[in-house]
Amino acid sequence: MAFLRTFLGGMFFAVTLFVLTGTPAIADPIRIEHEQGTLELAAPAKRVATINWAFTETVIALGLDPVAVADPADYGDWVEEPALPDDFVDLGQRSSPNLEALRAAKPDLIIVIPDIGISYDKLSEIAPVLQLRMFDENRPAFETAREVFGKIAKATGREAEGQAYLAHVDAKLAEYGERTRAALGPDQQLNIIYFFDESTIGMFGDTSLPGSVMAAMNVPLAFDGEVNKWGFARGGLELIAPYAKQSVVYTNPVPDAILDKMFASPMWKFMDFTRNNRIYELPVVWMYGGVPSSLRFAKLLSESIENGPHQ
Repeated sequence: MAFLRTFLGGMFFAVTLFVLTGTPAIADPIRIEHEQGTLELAAPAKRVATINWAFTETVIALGLDPVAVADPADYGDWVEEPALPDDFVDLGQRSSPNLEALRAAKPDLIIVIPDIGISYDKLSEIAPVLQLRMFDENRPAFETAREVFGKIAKATGREAEGQAYLAHVDAKLAEYGERTRAALGPDQQLNIIYFFDESTIGMFGDTSLPGSVMAAMNVPLAFDGEVNKWGFARGGLELIAPYAKQSVVYTNPVPDAILDKMFASPMWKFMDFTRNNRIYELPVVWMYGGVPSSLRFAKLLSESIENGPHQ
């Protein structure tokens, strides 16, 4: 009888609402501002396809397994964590995802960046599309990553989980920043670099993901030169020469053959950071990712500096 009273009470409320307003008692749609205007979803997305690693890691961090992922094999090599789910549809390349595979995954939301080889309209024929820009040369990447994280949390009905995760990230960045500064010492700044080949490096600036995460950690970044829209400058070893009195952190993955040739070059050997043993190695972390990669970078950076220079 109690169940029947509850059921009838709910029905009475719904009928009353319909009589008074002329509309059925349904939840308001979810509206999200994105690169194509306003996306409207009738309900939170449950079957999400991701065509960018930053979106893949974000959906997983929010506690939802994506049903379709682009470039999953390379994700393991370049992103590593959070780990992909056991079961998903492989969409092929991020730049040109397989539409038949995407359709077979039956997503109720597709999340993409603007610059891929398939039009927004084509993707919209399969499912609603949330198009989000990860990099803007005029804005710190970590700030953009946080905004993107919030929009994906809203689209998937996980705003509470998203807010809790961001609060956790803020607390951990403060902790990792304190640890990094203590291990680094008061007189040193960090150069964050990547080896493209045996003679070319990339140096991350303050608008890059690592640079803007370091700002949130209150860890000083040495490089202050001009950068591209992804937040890094690319050039030969002359790029790092003006900052050679500071410490260096190089990122992975990098083939051993490239490292061996770079470390054997006379110019590299001449640098102050080499002669005074101030070179640190960072394990694999995606430098163009979202909030989860930001947290991983902060953690690995603090551990690398605490563990001491690369030998």
